[in-house]
Amino acid sequence: MSVVFNISIHGKVGVLQPEGRIISDEGIAELFATVEQHQKTGVIYWVCDAAKLEYCNSTGLNFFVRLLTKSRNVGGDCALVDLQPMVAKLFQLSKLNEIFTSYASVEDAEANYNSIA
Repeated sequence: MSVVFNISIHGKVGVLQPEGRIISDEGIAELFATVEQHQKTGVIYWVCDAAKLEYCNSTGLNFFVRLLTKSRNVGGDCALVDLQPMVAKLFQLSKLNEIFTSYASVEDAEANYNSIA
């Protein structure tokens, strides 16, 4: 199974929920085109709800870094919520957990970003 990206928009906050496994670039270019469209309408903060992300490899890590970069380039940010143990370990080994903000829940992240916006 590859990955499916579910997106919901809440004001200036986009909630992105990857479901499955990010192990290739399949579908990522289309997702970033969608992210850029939302950025044009003012969605500059992204919350990645990884509760249903079973696994990712370096392609997945690259995806998260690119999303963070795109967000910060327009004055926003990207946060992580509910990393599963295997994915969390990969973030720790790569030290990416030190550059991403993590929240206990999507609601906490949204509340923080909406208070900024």
